[in-house]
This record gives sequence, structure tokens and C-alpha cells, in this order.
Amino acid sequence: MINLSRALRYPFSGPNVAGKTLAGAFMTLMVPFGFITGLMLLGYQLRIMRDVIDGRDDELPDWHHLGSDLVQGLVVFLGSLVYYVPVFILMGVSAAALWDILVDIRGSINLLEPRPFEFEFDRAKLSLIVVSFSLALIWLLLSAPMLLAATAKYAETGEFSAFTHILQCADEVWDQRGAAAQLTLSLFLLAILFQIISMLVSVTCMVGTYIQFIQFAAISHLGGQWGAVLKANRPRPNVIRPIKPPTR
Repeated sequence: MINLSRALRYPFSGPNVAGKTLAGAFMTLMVPFGFITGLMLLGYQLRIMRDVIDGRDDELPDWHHLGSDLVQGLVVFLGSLVYYVPVFILMGVSAAALWDILVDIRGSINLLEPRPFEFEFDRAKLSLIVVSFSLALIWLLLSAPMLLAATAKYAETGEFSAFTHILQCADEVWDQRGAAAQLTLSLFLLAILFQIISMLVSVTCMVGTYIQFIQFAAISHLGGQWGAVLKANRPRPNVIRPIKPPTR
């Protein structure tokens, strides 16, 4: 099952912990300045998940495969977009309704004829903003286990179809809904924990990015644990073995 304490211990396990985590902090620091760095981190996350799925979670991977991490990270990024399409649509609807309200407010203001500001918000547009934004948040919450399941399946097979079989991922998540609930709760607690730590100890930029990388590694480990649960409970295909002819 999902074990949050294992995920928290993982970034500090194995040899050369300081070098690996400091390199990870530097990569995290560079993310706002380069899309390529973000893709490399996605590829690195995939290697962490693959190690955890295979039962090798005694140390962080090294940073000697950034070229392949870049390629794998690009695949993960493109596959993740499949799950974010509903969010883009819902947020676009919310943004369009908000823009209409702002345009109406601007139209009601006349600087040449000063008068008390009078404007009545369109309740239908406000309701549309609230509903679409809420649905986007709900989808992000519900799709997190599905996206991690697809990423873990890609880590196992190396096939991009792992991201496009959304209904299959949904079925796996439903079948393992207990572990999925543990995963979602662990991700939520992890986000709160590291947000508090960041507020308490983030004195310099490097300290903040170091904490962000530790969080990133712990989330990657949780994703690997989730993939291991799905792999262990996935039905195995029936294999028909040929019957040996009787010996004379």
C-alpha cells in the first residue's frame, strides 16, 4: 500500500545524498528559466518511479542520463496534456466569462461624465465562473491518480499508449480505490507539510529550491508506489501451455 513515511525518507537514502539532492535543487532552480530543464526533471521522475516499481528504492538515481531524461520527459509532458484538456477547456470558459464581466464594468465607467458607480453583476456569468472553476479543481483532484497510473504504466512498458488509454486507467484506479484514496491523501499532506517547511526555513532561493526538490522526489516515490500497487494487482494474461505428447 501507499506509505508516506517511505516517500519522505527516500530522498535521503543511499550514498552521495548531498551531491544528488544539491544537483536536484540546482535543476529545480533552473526550471523557471528553461523549459528543457523541466523536461529533464520529468524524465528523472520517470526513472525514480521505474526504480520504485522494480523494488529499487534504496537511493536516488544519478544525474548522468540527462539526454535520455530530456527525451523521456518530453513524452511524459505530451502524455500529461491528454489529462489536462478538460482543465484547459473549463478554465477557458471561466476566463471568457470573467473577461465579459470586466468588459461590462469598463463600459459602465464614463470618465467624461463623473457619477456614482452603478453596476450590477451578471449572476449567470458569475455562476458560470464558479461552476467551471470548481469542476476544473475537482477534475485535477480526481485525475491525479489516473495520470500517475498512466505515467507508471509508461515507466513499465515505454509505450505512449499508456497515456491514451484513459478508461483503462480509470478502471484500475477504481479497482484500487483504497490505495488511490491513500495516494491522494498523501499528496495533499505532502503539499501542506512542505508548504509549511518552506515558509519556516526558506531564507535563500537555494534553500527553497532544495526543499522543492525533496518534495518532488517524495512525490515521485509515491507515484512509484502507486505503480507498484497497480502492477501487483493487474490481472495476468492466461497462458495456454501446449500438452506434451505421451512418452512411449
